[in-house]
Order: sequence, then structure tokens, then C-alpha cells
Amino acid sequence: MNEDRKRTERLFRNTLRSLAPPAKMTVSEWADRYRILSSVSSAEAGPWNTNRAPYQRGPFDAITDPNIETIVLKWASQLGKTEGLLNAIGFHTDHEPAPMMLLQPTLELAQAFSKDRLAPMYKKSPKLREVVGSGKSRDGGNTLLHKTFAGGHITMAGANSPASLASRPIRIVFCDEVDRYPASAGKEGDPVALVTARMETFWNRKRVLVSTPTIKGSSRIENFYEDSTQEEWCVPCPSCDELQPFSWKQIKFEYDDIKMKTTSVAHSCRYCGVLHSEQEWKAGMEYKGKWIARKQHADTRGFHLNQLASTFSSWPRIVQKFKTAEKLVKKGDIELMKVWVNTVLAEEWEEKGEKIDESVLMNRREKYHADVPEGVKILTAAVDTQDNRFEVEIMGWGANHESWRIEYHKIYGDLKQPQVWKDLDEYLQRVWKDEHGREFRVAVSCMDSGGHFTNEVYKFCKDRFTRRLFAIKGESPGDGKYLPLVAGTSTSNRYNATVVRLGVDEGKAKVMALLQQKADQPGYCHFPLTTREKDRGYNEEYFDGLTAEELRTRYKMGIPYTVWVKIKARNEPLDLAVYNRAAIEILNPNLDVELPPLNIDEDKPATVLTRQRRRGTSSSV
Repeated sequence: MNEDRKRTERLFRNTLRSLAPPAKMTVSEWADRYRILSSVSSAEAGPWNTNRAPYQRGPFDAITDPNIETIVLKWASQLGKTEGLLNAIGFHTDHEPAPMMLLQPTLELAQAFSKDRLAPMYKKSPKLREVVGSGKSRDGGNTLLHKTFAGGHITMAGANSPASLASRPIRIVFCDEVDRYPASAGKEGDPVALVTARMETFWNRKRVLVSTPTIKGSSRIENFYEDSTQEEWCVPCPSCDELQPFSWKQIKFEYDDIKMKTTSVAHSCRYCGVLHSEQEWKAGMEYKGKWIARKQHADTRGFHLNQLASTFSSWPRIVQKFKTAEKLVKKGDIELMKVWVNTVLAEEWEEKGEKIDESVLMNRREKYHADVPEGVKILTAAVDTQDNRFEVEIMGWGANHESWRIEYHKIYGDLKQPQVWKDLDEYLQRVWKDEHGREFRVAVSCMDSGGHFTNEVYKFCKDRFTRRLFAIKGESPGDGKYLPLVAGTSTSNRYNATVVRLGVDEGKAKVMALLQQKADQPGYCHFPLTTREKDRGYNEEYFDGLTAEELRTRYKMGIPYTVWVKIKARNEPLDLAVYNRAAIEILNPNLDVELPPLNIDEDKPATVLTRQRRRGTSSSV
């Protein structure tokens, strides 16, 4: 009975308070006055003191600025950003009640936040305990992921859970670790966009986006910070008083590799060059430090802060982490350095991919004295199937897998009509000659069966099986799983056509490796120069397509793997280079001996694949 009476009195007081306009107060002022840190969630229990981390004052007080709608924190770890979020939640629970949502990367993290961080704050701070109650389910319908109070509520949600983002109006959204969010909440779309849409009905809406960054170019927090005031926390030089941000480039240290210990560390002034210790730079930071904007923005303030400014981590400790990561880099493991750049410097990691300059390849073009240059022993063909055309490349192969591009040809037409297929058939049967009049025909062809004309490709290839025209199906298993270029065959389709499975990742790796060979090295690639008499199709568009992807390193469960990333719009030339490479491996001739021109006998079925499987060999150049 007493519990019911207390609950009724508390509800009455909270209702009266919600009807009265709140006195003007900032988030930091509220926290300094009412926030009590719990020993359960904090290393330093007791009353909150913003001066302990003075760089928090500006960003979180911006939440109470009526002119600011979005606050972006691109921060390193160990800067107290979670505690700052809790202060803002406490402020809008007690002083300025509002419907809120805290969005974590996963629903499990949202549950952990509620249990391990939010509940201890509500319980330990008397002012909040008075408003919210004990937090038990019988208090106003409170649950683990939803807390109610007079004038508002807070919901904890997971970016990976569409159900937890169920539509309810939200005035204030706290998005924590946005770079760890999935690309889409189930099939619903971008989680940040989804929660932002819930704020539209509020004129005084607020959105707080917080994260350490990840990969340059794909980091959410990087994109949000770029569209903001781009502020940096600056402190005065102890010698010349010039304000400046802490920068790793200005850190000078000495490290004992034997004892694995930092012996000295200092930060130089970017203006006068004088070195000062961490203690000297941070002395009086709570009074002298200030946020300085690099851009103007009407309604978005952005704050970048690295760990050098942290009052919870020391410079020797930061140097120690760097040296540990550096040792692993020398062994070929960049993962720890990547983490250090993201979580200590709060900078994006720029991945170095295997990239070839298209202009270098284009400048390598040479004049051929005939359709087929000297040195070519075998011709192969590759066909890419598009909705309105075929793109075909003829390649010649010689000793040590040295290759010559012969022609890049496009055949336009409606693939639903027979004429364009007839044109393709005639082109693949063309006779090519070298300067001595020696005749060459295409020995083996690979044709893409993807797209909207799969069955048509199967039938086309089945009818020309004796000419070694094979349908191919590219596969990319991902996550570092290896699949050889010629991975096997299948005939389980409508026409029982032989379909060759290709490991395209392995194929691209082989193509790119050979493109980087020098003229005196095995596997060198030749390209023909366009002349007045003949345009072979090797123009700027072709070389853009040939270099349209680059190899990047990814990690899964701490294990590095590589993935090909498309960086340009069209990549058909690269695909055709892979198909031609597969074609020569399917044929598997001995290119290191002189071979007569190969004449295809139309009456004999091709047995190349059978021979290759029996031999158990394939080229590995």
C-alpha cells in the first residue's frame, strides 16, 4: 500500500513538473549538479564533474542549442563519449522530458547498454530515481528496452532489428557507433535514415551521431562529419599560446625496443616548434581549451577528437599501442594498426588496393604488322552478353603465357532476334592471319551465361560444342574462400550444355598480375595501337574497363582476406580478360613448343576438358 502511495505521489510531482517550463540549463550543468556515477559502470564513482573531460562540454551542450539539429562526434575511444550520451539522456529524462531513442549496432548491444549503463545511472542518481522509479517492470510499464517517465520515454533499439525500430514518434535520437551499423535494417533500409524519418513531426528535433571511424570512403561518421562545422578541440601552446589540436604528426617519442617501454614522449608546437610534455599541454585544459570550427553550417555541428586529448589515456600508453601494431605490420598483419588508426587517432583507414594505372597500359600500345603478331601460337575468344550487344575479345597466346590482344569488338542488336546471334557466330569463325599468311582460327571460346539470356546462351553453346564454345558461370565465394579459375563443369540445364564454373577472383588476380609484368618478363601483355587503317577497339574506354576493379584487404574474425572492389562504372574488358584466361587454361596447350595452326574439325567432339581433368593440370602463370 505504501509503495502504491509513493508511486502516485511521484507521478503527481512529475506531472506538475512536466507542465511547467523548465529553467534554462545545459546538459553539462545538469550533469554537474545531478549525475552520480555508479561503481558498477564507472572506474571513478561519485558526482560527475565535466572538468574531468572538458572537451565534452561543447558537443553535448550543443544539444540544448535551438539552432542546432544534428551533432556529429567523430571520436576516438576512451574519451567518455558513452558517459556524455548518458548525461544527455539523463537531462532529457529529468529536466526537459522528451521521447528518445538510443540506437546501437545490434539489439544485443542495446540490451547490454540498458542493463549495464542506463539502469545503474537511473538507480544511482537520486534525481533520476525520483523520476523513473526503481526501473522494475511494474513501474509505469518499464521494460529492459523501454523506459517511461512523465513527459517522455526512451527506447533502446538495434540497427540490425527492424522490429525494434517500429514506428513511434521520436524527438531525440542518439545513434551510437554508426560505422558498425549494417547497411540495412533487414529489408527496411538504412537504419539512420529510418530513425531520422521518425523525427519529422518535431520542430525541435535533435539527432546525435557518434562513432569511431572505419574505412575511408565507406565510413558513415566520415560522411556526416564532412557535412558539418568540422570542429577540432584546440589547446594553447605552453610557450607561444597559439591554439592548436593535438596531432600524432607532432608527437616525438623515444622507445626502448628491448624493454618494450616508452622512455620519453612530447608534442611539438606547430607554430614555434617547442616540445612540451603531456602534463604541460593539458595543464589548465578545462579553462583554456576550446572547439574551433573549420567550416560554417546552419544546423549541424561536427566534432573530431583523437585520444591524445583524452584525460583517461596517457601518451606513453598510446605510443605503446602504436609500437605493438607497428611490429605486426612488419610481419604483414595490418589489422592492429588499422584498429589503432580508427580508435586512437579517430581517422579513417585508407586501404591500399592492387590498382593499375590505365594510362600506363594505354601508353604501352604497339603497332602490329598483321592481324596476328609474331609469337602467337593459339587464339582464344571471350564473349560478354549484354541486353543489346555482345562484347567480344580475341586474344593470342605464346610461350610462357605471353599474350597479345588481337581485337575488342562489339556486335549490337536485339538479342531476342536471330540476326545478332548469327553475326556473333560468323565473327567467332573468322580466319585471322599473321604477316606470313599463316591462318589462325579461334581454338576455344568462353561465353558469359549471366544476364537475361541464359537459356539462349546455353543453346547457342550446345550447338557449337565441337568448336569448343563453352558457356561459363562466374562464381565469387567471398570471405577469402578460394576457388580455382577453372573450378569444374556442369550440364544440369535445359539444353544439357556444358557450363564451366569459373572462380573469377582467382582469374582477376592472374590477369592483374600479368598486366604488371615488364616486357622482358614471362606473361607480358601486348596491346595493339590504333592506326589509320585499323581500329582494334583498344581505346581509353577499354583501358578504363580493364582497370575498373582493385584488390582490397578485408578481415573476418581477425583473419585477413582480399576482395575485388569495382571502382569504375564499366568492367566488361576485365571480365573478358578473365574469360580468355580461362579459355587458355581449358585448352591447356603446351605453349613452350612450336605448334602448327590449330584447325578445328567440325565433326569431332571437343575433348579438351576431359583431357585436362585426366591430366589434373592447369596453367598457374
